[in-house]
Amino acid sequence: MLKSTDITTAEFAITKFREGYEQAEVDALLDRATTALAAWESRGAAALSSAEVNAHTFPTTKFGNGYDQDQVDDLLDRVVAALAEYENAVPEVEAAEAPVAPAAAVAPADAPALLRASTLPDKTFTTTRFREGYSVAGVDDFLAAARAVIADYERGATGVAALSGDDVVNVRFTPTKFKRGYNQGEVDDYLDQIVVTLRHYEQAAGAR
Repeated sequence: MLKSTDITTAEFAITKFREGYEQAEVDALLDRATTALAAWESRGAAALSSAEVNAHTFPTTKFGNGYDQDQVDDLLDRVVAALAEYENAVPEVEAAEAPVAPAAAVAPADAPALLRASTLPDKTFTTTRFREGYSVAGVDDFLAAARAVIADYERGATGVAALSGDDVVNVRFTPTKFKRGYNQGEVDDYLDQIVVTLRHYEQAAGAR
């Protein structure tokens, strides 16, 4: 994972005759990113979030010294990923430090981890801007359809579902770059859970 010291040693090619990013603006954001990562590394609170970095835009230069856009974008992708990893780890740390509750009954190791329809609207994904992601609208619409089907199964509905596990496996989303999208790996992992859930209900329906 990217460290704060990696940012301070980063160098970019200088542009002059092609469009680049304004150097002072890039340096200012990278200074804030260095401070934020250093804070996380010392188990403190960061003043800059992955979402802020992801949404940041720079003024451009041409026929003047600027920073190579692709090289800056690549580093910022790593900054976003590092900050997001720290941010996502916070609930895990809090849970580890919480009092241990009495042990509950443990499900069999091979029991599928099923999603519930009520949890789908709460799912969030890291947003992308400088690297390729999935269309936000496309993913949101598909998850809404999956939620409706899972809700029908939970109510005991019978008949052919409007969405199957195979449909989820075969879905393709429009890729995005240089505009807001969803992290592809996170979406793919969540779709795997939806496939498990739908196939569980499909097998149960077939057994009746």
